[in-house]
Amino acid sequence: MLSGKHHLLIPKGTALAKKCCRRGHQLQRSCISGTKSSIGTRIFNSRSHLGQVRFRNGSSQHGPNTTLLPNQYLDAYDPKRFDPSTHQRNDVLFNPIDGTPPSADSHSATPKQEDTHDKSSHKYEESWLGTHLDRWRADPSDFDCYWPVPTNKELQDTKNKTTTTKRVLWSNWTADLVRDRDKSPILFQYDDIVHDEDKNTEERLLKAFYQYGLVLITGTPTATDSLPEEVMTEATKNATNSQERAEDAILHLASMIGYHPLQTLYGSGVWSTSSYSSFYNSDDSDGQVKAGSTADSAYGSTSLPLHTDMTYISNPPGVQIFLMVQPATSRSDQDSTTITPKGQSVYLDGFAAAEQLRKENPDAFHLLASTQRRYRCIDDAEGWHLEACGPVINAIHREDGWGPVTSIRHNDLDRLPDLPPYPVQNDDSNFTTFYDELLSAHAAWDNILRRDEMRLVIDLKCGDCVLVANQRCMHGRYAFDASTSTYPRVVMGCYVGMDELGSKWRHSGFSFP
Repeated sequence: MLSGKHHLLIPKGTALAKKCCRRGHQLQRSCISGTKSSIGTRIFNSRSHLGQVRFRNGSSQHGPNTTLLPNQYLDAYDPKRFDPSTHQRNDVLFNPIDGTPPSADSHSATPKQEDTHDKSSHKYEESWLGTHLDRWRADPSDFDCYWPVPTNKELQDTKNKTTTTKRVLWSNWTADLVRDRDKSPILFQYDDIVHDEDKNTEERLLKAFYQYGLVLITGTPTATDSLPEEVMTEATKNATNSQERAEDAILHLASMIGYHPLQTLYGSGVWSTSSYSSFYNSDDSDGQVKAGSTADSAYGSTSLPLHTDMTYISNPPGVQIFLMVQPATSRSDQDSTTITPKGQSVYLDGFAAAEQLRKENPDAFHLLASTQRRYRCIDDAEGWHLEACGPVINAIHREDGWGPVTSIRHNDLDRLPDLPPYPVQNDDSNFTTFYDELLSAHAAWDNILRRDEMRLVIDLKCGDCVLVANQRCMHGRYAFDASTSTYPRVVMGCYVGMDELGSKWRHSGFSFP
């Protein structure tokens, strides 16, 4: 039994108890006792070993299968140890004059600053404990579930704030599904967003984006002054009469999901994939910062394999915003249906693909999660040379294997040749094994990416705007006709940083690994 007079019992049936028992652990009810708060929220007292929430398979209370939140962790999280204004820790020892940390002797001779506080008696809510326990345990089932949602009622509830905030790993999506107002969990109207005075639509959008990593917004303004009139269709010309410009709409969406656009080598704000855009063919005499590099296959007309963007920087963007300003259209009749292929967009849930690989080929999953691969971008004209490393599948490492997937870094066009671990004893006998196994693992990964059921193919219309969680979902496109017989395909957009997106999600109450 644990000592203390505020022990709390975790009864069967509570959310925390269910999470504890999900992996076959039995909650040791005799360890903790306690009471409910006045509003019915179960709370824990850290002085009474709050968080020593124990789970075990065997009969030994302190056996190898015992899991708990350490008292040291809970004591260190006491609000008394954080400045109420800055939310920074106030229990860190340092010299008040020059900021140097104490010497080793001082550490041993001086009582630790945390010991100067009264022993913590802070009471933690069960939801707080559950969140931190989930993150510590790193069980994928605590963070992810699969599409489809089993019932129509649950499908409808995915639009409500009261439902689970698990990430939904999707597949078997079609253009008809994601455009269906009654069935699509990711469909939004731009007018609903801009006229959302009570922020309900914004909250729903942030939640959908957290759950699915993909959002489709229709009716987005496409008026732009960045294109010369001779490359614009009649529909594009007519859109220029709109008061709101495409650039403003894109920046509005960026501010909603990440405060501001991310400055990259492609510009400080909005970019365009069309070389006709004035972003690329005019100087900065008007005082505006123009877009930079066009050294990327996205500025061509060939098909693009599924990929995530900017794998060659240490922390790739969290969001890519795509606004279809003008699809590739025949000049003869301005009927885009006569062009096949015509630049259809392709999207895929990288987290769903990773979980499928984990299920089908655990060895391949392990290899792609543990092998650092190098990516590169060079633009001779602009003077860029970027390189970064990371695994294709980034997942939390646990003692018993891999936990939930946290990000995907995949772009075969930017990936450099791989090197095996450096041989300590001049032994190259394992080189062949390394390359054979890595090639086999990547082939297994590609086999999943090429499956029709994993790929959402959608023909974006003028005014369709897609938000893509770049460290989760991949995007690609079909080829299109870029000859003089067609009006050019014009996509505009911008990036949002991963840190900024994560901040928005946390502020909205979403917890992720």
